[in-house]
Amino acid sequence: MPDLNPIPTSRYYLEFNGLEEKMIASVGEFSFEGKTTGHEKPLASTKGGKTLWQSTSAGFTDNPDFSVETYIAEGDMDWYNWMKSTMPKSEGGEGKWKESRKDGTLTVYNSMDEVVMQWKITNAWVKSYSLSDLSADGSEFVKETFEIVCEDIQRTS
Repeated sequence: MPDLNPIPTSRYYLEFNGLEEKMIASVGEFSFEGKTTGHEKPLASTKGGKTLWQSTSAGFTDNPDFSVETYIAEGDMDWYNWMKSTMPKSEGGEGKWKESRKDGTLTVYNSMDEVVMQWKITNAWVKSYSLSDLSADGSEFVKETFEIVCEDIQRTS
């Protein structure tokens, strides 16, 4: 039986072009959902009354997306500024969506700090933003959450 070496979820590194060495609290689940066509109704009826069905892959329903929760460091507005650069001017942004999309990499390490998995993220941008709760009796660090959408995510190792 091969050695089983589970991979911890706490050892990872996420970077995008221009957003390196940031304090990432968590990276949400990547998800892909395939869509099919042809399965909604029978295709034909044949001899003996047999019904023919056809089901074919039709790609994915949406662009892949995931959430990134970051800790805020004093004076660091890089993630927020990236979001603003992709927003339309009519919404208070810079209106530079196309040229502000970024490529990135998510790397996962084992307990010996060796790279065991990696994903290439292509043409990503910020879809939504939220700030953690602030409370007079709170004891947590302030976090920003960014919902990232991209054109493609490919596992490379």
